[in-house]
Amino acid sequence: MQNAIELRHITKTFGSVVANSDISLTVRRGEILSLLGENGSGKTTLMNMLSGIYYPDGGSIYVNGTRVDIRSPKDAFKLHIGMIHQHFKLVDVFTATENVKLGLKDSISAVRKSIVEICKKYSFAVDPDKKVYEMSVSEKQTLEIVKVLYRGADILILDEPTAVLTPQETEALFKVMRAMKADGKSIVIITHKLHEVLEISDRVAVLRKGEYIGDTDTATASQQ
Repeated sequence: MQNAIELRHITKTFGSVVANSDISLTVRRGEILSLLGENGSGKTTLMNMLSGIYYPDGGSIYVNGTRVDIRSPKDAFKLHIGMIHQHFKLVDVFTATENVKLGLKDSISAVRKSIVEICKKYSFAVDPDKKVYEMSVSEKQTLEIVKVLYRGADILILDEPTAVLTPQETEALFKVMRAMKADGKSIVIITHKLHEVLEISDRVAVLRKGEYIGDTDTATASQQ
């Protein structure tokens, strides 16, 4: 299986704090990879370098085999990388369609039509005309996923996506992830919940105190 993402010897420091130390990690095409570690282990910092929020102090990033320079979220979107953060970046008084359109020149009608098509394709439950302040947490999260898919994301990063969801909402999210994986998307889940990781992911990669410990297929991990 070809790699969608390859991180080679990535290092990131903030003053005297080493957030990521010489990390090499791959994300395969069409897989769900869980990035597992305690709070403060460097998971989100590492993925923020893929999404263009931070820039590495050392090392290199490859997307689909080509070395790339990601200096902004705009650069990440050009490379078809989209990140769904723990704190949603939505405008409460706007509809789903208006939120997806934000910053784009596309017409409202074209955006609305595309949202309906994306929802149908992946069995998402998003009302394009619903205001964000009327939505549940699960609906807002789904809208964030639709937003990055509309912008062409093939590689999706979800930061602690189950943290604020009920068990039923978590299962609905996993169904969405499986549908995206079946469509060839690569998905990274940042998490510290091992039991959920085993259920949804193909592989688990572990970070501890900013260092890469290793990875294992979940079929192997669940037998141990």
